[in-house]
Amino acid sequence: MKQKIIDVHMHPIFEDKSLIKTAKDANIKFNLKELLKEFKKYNIIKAVAISLTTYYFENEKISSSFLNEKIKNLVLENREKFIGVCALNPLDFTPDDITKIEDSIKKGIFGAIKLFPGYEFFYPDQNECYPIYEVAERNKIPILFHTGDTWTFGSRLKYAHPLNIDDVAVSFPNLKFVICHLGNPWIMDAIEVLYKNENVYADLSGFVIEKENENYKKYLEGRLKVIMEGINYENLIINKLMFGTDYPLVSYDLYINFIKKLNLSKKEFNKLFFENAIKVFNLKI
Repeated sequence: MKQKIIDVHMHPIFEDKSLIKTAKDANIKFNLKELLKEFKKYNIIKAVAISLTTYYFENEKISSSFLNEKIKNLVLENREKFIGVCALNPLDFTPDDITKIEDSIKKGIFGAIKLFPGYEFFYPDQNECYPIYEVAERNKIPILFHTGDTWTFGSRLKYAHPLNIDDVAVSFPNLKFVICHLGNPWIMDAIEVLYKNENVYADLSGFVIEKENENYKKYLEGRLKVIMEGINYENLIINKLMFGTDYPLVSYDLYINFIKKLNLSKKEFNKLFFENAIKVFNLKI
C-alpha cells in the first residue's frame, strides 16, 4: 500500500508574486490544478496551507490579513484537501483581527495560527503574544513558529532560535506548539526542546531547495545525519516529527526522496508522514 502523506507546511497562495518567483526557480507549475495532480500522484491526503507574514515585494506592501483571506478562500473551496493556517504579527494586530480569526477557527477554516519571529522582531514569550496563545488554547488548535534560518536579509536570527520556544511551552502546557523547519541550523537545540516539553512538535520543511552540486549534496547528507542523531538521542522524538515541504520552494518528488533517506522503519515513516500530523492538528481521517 502506498504511504499516506500529510504535508504540514506549504504556502499555496497562487496570486502571490514572491511565491510565483520561488516556484519558477524550482521549476514548479504553481497553480491549484497542478497541485491537486501532485496530491493524487504522491498520495497527499491533506495539506496544511499556511499564510505568510507581512512583507514587501518590489516596494509593494503585502499584508498578512490580505494573505489570510487567500488561505481562507482556498480552504472554503477545497475543505477536503486543505487545513488553513492564518498568520498574525504579535506587534501589529487589533482586537478586531483576533475576533475575525477566531470566527474562522470556529467555522473550521483555520486549524492553527503561525507566528514569524525573526521576520517580525519579537520573542515568543513576550506579553504581546499572549492574547494569540489564549485564542489557540481555548479553541484547541496549535501555534506554529518559524524557527531557524530566514529567507530575507532584513530579518534577525536571534528571535528565530528554537530555544525561545521553551519558555512559552512551559507557560502554556495545554497548548501545542510546532517548531517549523526543526530550527535548522540549530537542529539539536530544537530536538532538546521537543525532548523536554510534551506539548512541542516540529516539522521537517524547508531543508531542501532545487539546487544540484556536490557541495550541496554533502550539506544535505549532513542535515540528515544530524536529524538522525536527534532521533537516536531519544527515540520518542519520532512521535513528534512531521513531514512538510515548504511548497512551492521544492517539488514533492525531491522532498519525499530526501526524507526517505532517513534511517527509519516503515512504522516510523508512517508516523512522520501521516500519524503525527493527525494528532497535532486534531484531524478526523
